[in-house]
Amino acid sequence: MLPELEYFNSFDGCKLVYRNWPSKKKTDNWVVLFHRGHEHSGRQAELAEFFSDKGYNVFAWDARGNGESEGERDAAESFSVLIRDANLFIEHLANKHRLKTENLAVVGNSLGALVASGWVHDYAPNIRALVLAAPAFRIKLYMPFAIPLLRLARKLGVMNRVTSYVKSKVLTHDRAQQKSFNEDPLISKGIATDLLIDTYDTGTRLLADAGAITVPTLMLCAGNDWVVKNKPQRDFYLKLNSGWKEWQYYPDFFHAIFHEDHRNLAFERSLDFVQRAFKKPIQQPDYLNQDKQGYSRDQQDALKFLGPRLDYWFTRLVFKYVGPLSKGIKISQQHGFDSGSSLDHVYENTPQGTGAIGKLIDQTYLNSPGWVGIRQRKEFLDQLLDKYSAEAATREAELKVLDIACGNGRYMIDFATRVQTNHSLPVTIELRDYVQHNLTQSQSYAQNKGLDESEAVTFLYVQEDAFVEQSYQVEKQFDVIVISGLLELESDNSKALVALAGAANQLKDNGYLIYTNQPWHPQLEFIGAVLDKHSGEPWQMRPRIQAEMDALVAHVGLHKLEMLIDTQGIFTVSVAQKMSSVKSAKA
Repeated sequence: MLPELEYFNSFDGCKLVYRNWPSKKKTDNWVVLFHRGHEHSGRQAELAEFFSDKGYNVFAWDARGNGESEGERDAAESFSVLIRDANLFIEHLANKHRLKTENLAVVGNSLGALVASGWVHDYAPNIRALVLAAPAFRIKLYMPFAIPLLRLARKLGVMNRVTSYVKSKVLTHDRAQQKSFNEDPLISKGIATDLLIDTYDTGTRLLADAGAITVPTLMLCAGNDWVVKNKPQRDFYLKLNSGWKEWQYYPDFFHAIFHEDHRNLAFERSLDFVQRAFKKPIQQPDYLNQDKQGYSRDQQDALKFLGPRLDYWFTRLVFKYVGPLSKGIKISQQHGFDSGSSLDHVYENTPQGTGAIGKLIDQTYLNSPGWVGIRQRKEFLDQLLDKYSAEAATREAELKVLDIACGNGRYMIDFATRVQTNHSLPVTIELRDYVQHNLTQSQSYAQNKGLDESEAVTFLYVQEDAFVEQSYQVEKQFDVIVISGLLELESDNSKALVALAGAANQLKDNGYLIYTNQPWHPQLEFIGAVLDKHSGEPWQMRPRIQAEMDALVAHVGLHKLEMLIDTQGIFTVSVAQKMSSVKSAKA
């Protein structure tokens, strides 16, 4: 008998079901299982019972659009939706059963392994162990140029689903398991094309940035896999930055490792790894010094040794002489590609330029991955500003909000326009920046919105350097403080800690810090070789892995509550709270 279905509602209200196999022994240790694509939690019963009998509380879900969970079958707006679902699932379990992520091991097979590795990469949980069985970093599509052709089909508005022709006989040698698969009415036989494409793109991102993962990891690889490619699994394994990683190769296994004839070998191997992981204390890297040594520092240093390249030299030439036809490129060349003025044009997202060619160049420029992510970052900032300012407003007679490096202040002024109708209490917004031009632009934008005469909102414009301790006067206290886009531009953690500690000291008890991060970027080399910062120097970025960013925030005494990440995995927006019983740390 399978355990009864339980459920939780994901961020969009989608009802996702799961099963619980509690340990017969009293324990705080738990295991979460993520199933293969098209399948469901009931298919995980044997593995779940195995871990439960060994003293672990086990949970397994039906992913969105699978099994008995709600949602269009094998579809999602993006793969990041599945990863976000997984994060909320684990948060739900931790809260409901009073469990800690420090006592969690995660096991995933195929697409479930991709969800698991994406969750560990993006949300940087402090878990005990990760087991990945035949992860679907690269699905075998037996048609030449399948992904480019599918992208083209979707642009043309056709072929919204792809049928799966994978037969049970190439998933497992076990005849009983083949029969069970064939007769299971809950197993779907296709996938939304958009989700298949984004699965490929997520695999690309995780393969490129596997070094950001530091969790102890066991990889199980099926040597006779007809569903996913093996070499990308090995590439991912070699790039993992975990001090403890193990590889197990089963030369005769088909893809469904946990349903194979000799699956007991994989069961025992996984259990052995998990048990050993629970016997050792969790060892984390020295995140506070990642700016001096470590994965992201190595990435940044590599940009200094790109050497002369004809393609980048030619691109710089085109940007210099043809680029100014695009309004966005022209603004960025005048003020820096990282400037507030540049971001203003990105937020407007209206192609402008000299003639049709200039507008076409500008449209291409605005649709580059980084700028698409920036606009999604603003959407997240808007959501979290509204949510947590409303939370703070329930405790105060006046709401005080600070942005320590506002740039041109667009999102804070947009926030103020919403505040006028959404809040009954007065709001004071202090905008700081070390460049007077940015403050002038902010004031002009506020005036254009009619906010200079608002009775509900008061603006203060203060020229301060966010990386100078004297900028933070403790007697000034705020309910919500925003640090957006600032720390992405400063790779030095000592300077970042000055800003974070200053913000923490100026937060009221139970106040909220909203902060952004850039844990990854697909165009680091291109940006470092072609684009310049506002200072005139090459824009050679050091993406902070999310674990490092969160460690810096925790170091100044703040407790992380929530995080959103864009569909490409480039930007995150997080919220941390200053608990009344905790004193802020110094930089």
